[in-house]
Amino acid sequence: MREFVFTVEYEKGADEVMDLFIEHADLYARSMEINATSETVWGIDKVVGPTTVLDELDDRLERVASDPNTTGMCGAPVTEYEYTILSSNPESRKIHSLRREGDGPRSIPLVASNHVGEGLIMRSERRGDQFRWRLLIDEPVAAIHEEVRENLREGLSLTVERLGTPPCLLEDGRVKQALTPEQKSALEAAIKRGYYEEPRQQSVTEIAADVSVSRSTFQYRLNRAEAWLAQQFAADSLDVDLDMDLDPEDIEFVQ
Repeated sequence: MREFVFTVEYEKGADEVMDLFIEHADLYARSMEINATSETVWGIDKVVGPTTVLDELDDRLERVASDPNTTGMCGAPVTEYEYTILSSNPESRKIHSLRREGDGPRSIPLVASNHVGEGLIMRSERRGDQFRWRLLIDEPVAAIHEEVRENLREGLSLTVERLGTPPCLLEDGRVKQALTPEQKSALEAAIKRGYYEEPRQQSVTEIAADVSVSRSTFQYRLNRAEAWLAQQFAADSLDVDLDMDLDPEDIEFVQ
């Protein structure tokens, strides 16, 4: 089995939901489960980001799901779009969605399922202008690549990379995710301003004001950085099986 990565890059204005990811570097989504046939794709996504951005995401999803003119990444009409917010807190959403596309060139998971067959193993993630699909398959991907590339909507572009052995099959439980520049800066600012000292020298509100970031955004970035550090510690020092879907995006925080 080999893992192939299909990355679709979106220009600003090409997709209302992806525009939100482009506008907000702290917004991130990854799949928890994906299933597809040649016509339908459904699954569960975990989306994390600042509270105000997630609220805007809720609004945009509602508009797109109810718009009869919504199309897939390759132009096929979306004939059915259902979504349910399974859980929600100020920092994250877990969203179940089902999309069915009609006649015409279809999106990556539907094309891949058509070529490979049902039971295809997939993962996806969205950040910035990139919507990345990871496919675990044991056959050439040229046909999938050509069908998708030739039919992408205007404003979208495609790159394909073969990664070889997928990370999920490696026996290294060490955390491989890294801090984003924004999360690193937030952690550095908190340390420099005595946030972790006893007694605490500055609050989140004060530090956020110093670095010219909203309180909710700074709190989100700092929480993500702290979760990353906790996971690194667990991987190095504790008897924790990190294959049990423990990652920073799944650690909930109490505000």
